Amino acid sequence: MLIKKEEKITTILAPGLAVPHIIIDGKKKFSLLLARCKKGIEFSKSKPWVQAAFVLVGSRDERKFHLQALSAIAQTVLYPMFKKKWKRAKNRATLRNVIISADRRLGV
Repeated sequence: MLIKKEEKITTILAPGLAVPHIIIDGKKKFSLLLARCKKGIEFSKSKPWVQAAFVLVGSRDERKFHLQALSAIAQTVLYPMFKKKWKRAKNRATLRNVIISADRRLGV
């Protein structure tokens, strides 16, 4: 489903950043996956490769939470040092800290 959606319209929001998202069947389902690929992933032939992907999957009844998550992601990646810290993070714990510390600096 994610690939089909990406083929129709890209989810690349900025150079190096994509937020692919889909709605699935069911109720009370929501998952967020943060992925990093230092070399980059080709999401689109006409766009730069993606090093950070925030993948959202949720059921229709979780649409409000989906929109709140998109807002939080936008605020996080707008933090001026996000991209540099994301690329330099050495492990999962450090990546997690990049997300948490960006939120705190934004006052979220």
